[in-house]
Amino acid sequence: MFKTLLKIFILFGVAAYLVFAIVTFSRPAEGQECTGLDIIIDDNRDTGFVGENEIREWLVTHKTFPEGEKLSEIDLAAIEKVLEENPYIDKALCYATADDKVAIRVTPRIPLLHVINQAGEDFYIDNQGGTMPRGHHTLDLIVMTGNVPRSSAGRLYSDMARIITADPRWSEQIQEIHVTANGEIELTPVGANHIIIMGDTSRVVDKLQRLATFYDEGLSKAGWNIYKTINLKFEGQVIATRQ
Repeated sequence: MFKTLLKIFILFGVAAYLVFAIVTFSRPAEGQECTGLDIIIDDNRDTGFVGENEIREWLVTHKTFPEGEKLSEIDLAAIEKVLEENPYIDKALCYATADDKVAIRVTPRIPLLHVINQAGEDFYIDNQGGTMPRGHHTLDLIVMTGNVPRSSAGRLYSDMARIITADPRWSEQIQEIHVTANGEIELTPVGANHIIIMGDTSRVVDKLQRLATFYDEGLSKAGWNIYKTINLKFEGQVIATRQ
């Protein structure tokens, strides 16, 4: 019994010391300053939209640049909030490091389509269902044109954009998505003279599967330029119109 109580006492003592050590040694010394930034950018698509210089400039502009400031006075949550207000950043995480720096890890928003709409507006639809300003960035993306209101473009077309761009076949084969005046979607493939009529954004996966079958079993034998339009609007059908 005595040995059991002794073990419990020792365990509680060790746990209490660990809590004390974590709190004590993680707290910066009085007057200690931030010596620099460790910036990590989780850009798995290598978009180059967000770089270290842009992050530093953004923090300086918004008066939250921590280097040289007292560690005890740096508001990490405020830095995260400021970074997430950047139109190219999805998420930000900030924390102090053991060598008196502030680590900043950001996840950029991913552009899916490059939109040039009927009003001449130039922007991107992103992977979060929103839009991003084009700024000085230039990416090789599928271009979307026509009747694409910026205010609702992400909500209307981001799901379709994710499906098309996630498939290597269509991301390489489709060069333009056009939205007509009445809201119908038309695709223009690379190296062919036909237009693919999608209709609306419903059943995109099914429509593309029908298109793939028609390409593989029909056009591969008949020739790529024999048809003027390929209509996928009607469920279970592919209606092709000759030139």
